[in-house]
Amino acid sequence: MEEIREGKAVILVPQLREVVSSDMPVFYNPMMRVNRDLSVLGLAYLQEREGRSLMVADPMSASGIRAVRFIKETNFEGRVFANDISEKAVEVIRENLALNGISKDLCEVSREPANDFLRKSRGFGFDYIDLDPFGTPVPFVESCALSMKRGGLLSLTATDTAPLSGTYPQTCRRRYGAIPLRNEFKHEVGVRILIKKVIEIGAQHDIALEPLFAYSHLHYFKVFFRKDRGAKATERLLDQVGYLLYCFGCGYRSGVFELFGIGRECPHCGRDLRIAGPMWLGGLWDTEFTEFLRDRAQEREEIYSGTKKIAELIYEECRVDTLGFYMVSKLCERLSIPLQPPIRVAGEFFGGVRTHFAGDGLRIPLGHGEVLRRAERLKDIMEKRREGDGT
Repeated sequence: MEEIREGKAVILVPQLREVVSSDMPVFYNPMMRVNRDLSVLGLAYLQEREGRSLMVADPMSASGIRAVRFIKETNFEGRVFANDISEKAVEVIRENLALNGISKDLCEVSREPANDFLRKSRGFGFDYIDLDPFGTPVPFVESCALSMKRGGLLSLTATDTAPLSGTYPQTCRRRYGAIPLRNEFKHEVGVRILIKKVIEIGAQHDIALEPLFAYSHLHYFKVFFRKDRGAKATERLLDQVGYLLYCFGCGYRSGVFELFGIGRECPHCGRDLRIAGPMWLGGLWDTEFTEFLRDRAQEREEIYSGTKKIAELIYEECRVDTLGFYMVSKLCERLSIPLQPPIRVAGEFFGGVRTHFAGDGLRIPLGHGEVLRRAERLKDIMEKRREGDGT
């Protein structure tokens, strides 16, 4: 066993492999540090907002690292339920709880299939569920929705980003009921398809799962949802599900809620439009929740520096919550702009903000036609600059 320190937790895990896989006897992935940091901060938000004892579920606890950090890093009041189907994992969870001085009164450990574990809670309900499966979360979403209290939070992770982002479109269609798109903001498209599916699953029971915060990092997507109940709340979310029209010629993009009567030619260059979806067309970030994550991340020494950077970047990004974004490199390629300006300069020129989805991506609060017109002006500027440099 190897001792790992993360945040305020100290845990024992089997010696780490170079490649992390689901067949490991006790699953611990150091690359998911940012994910776990945000899970802790999400629980801290709920703890501060509710100001009472909370019931927290970790259905696939593995090493128990999340359960330990929840208790040690959030001024926790209540009880954490750490569950895993692996007998070895349950042994390690208990060892790690003891290693961190956490009593059975604060954390109850069980060994059950995740859905069985979640369904048993319907009698009292969880305030916070952190769902982080290996692959798609779809088989577990209904159980999460049913076992949460109204006003509770679901922290959900999906690691099957390849189907959601268009590498395996048939898998996405089968698993998520949507057609993805491999364009420059394919990961955002994937996140929006994931949100749509979660909303649909909750809607079957008149449960409204409202997205509060979404992000893409490395090989996974993470979204926080808040639970509400009732037909009106559910329909309000479903009304924000639609389709993306996209042109691979000029980069035109538009969200529509009905496909009937929609023209199939790009209004800017006349090429055929591609259709992706259905997907969530609403906002990706709740300002209050996003600001809380940013502020608490900056305040806490135990939060990883990479988490602080991502939280800060997304806080800035949420001010321009558009459908899709523009990559400066792609704009330069499409318009034959000879020199690519730095992302900071491009952001000032287009009046946009950086996105965490891509290193040179900008969210620009302008119509596509105006973006193209400004890009043409940028082309003139960069051509003159190149001539002036004698290059």
